[in-house]
Amino acid sequence: MKRVVLLACLILLISSSAVFGFDGQRKGFVIGGGVGVSPGSSWKVDDTLLGVFPIKGSESRVGVAANLFLGYAWDEKNMIVYEFNGSGYESDKINHKFQQGFSGPAWYHYWGSKGSSLFTAFGLGLYALDIEDIKKFDPGPGVLFGVGYEFSRHLQIGVYLGGGKTSVGSLDVEHGHLSIVFNAVAF
Repeated sequence: MKRVVLLACLILLISSSAVFGFDGQRKGFVIGGGVGVSPGSSWKVDDTLLGVFPIKGSESRVGVAANLFLGYAWDEKNMIVYEFNGSGYESDKINHKFQQGFSGPAWYHYWGSKGSSLFTAFGLGLYALDIEDIKKFDPGPGVLFGVGYEFSRHLQIGVYLGGGKTSVGSLDVEHGHLSIVFNAVAF
């Protein structure tokens, strides 16, 4: 029951602030997301298991890309968001579905006026990997770079490069993804 009341209060708070937040000005509350293609999602292992047994392997695949973000724009040119930006694909080497990506705070800077502007994005956070039916990997440090173009008031396309490291036990895995994502942004 506590969860239901808490969820109802949260929905009420978000919906009431959304009425004031979505005024068409890129200032205040922002939420966005999109889908696209990831022409390069990769992982690489070059480590030793238990300090003795060498383990090497790598793979790069085409996959589906997605991102979601929620945050605040303090003026017409800058916004800080919490973003998930990642990709999903099926591995040929392990025959499982992979999901990998960046999550953490990201700063977006728009270089022009609303509806016709280049933008850049930079984020520092965590990188995560989840392999279907296999023990989840521990997230590690991650970084995100992006550049794109806002071609309409609430629509933009971006190219993002994310990378980071995950681990399971003593084994470290390096990751990267290149994503081309079509976004809708409400502000």
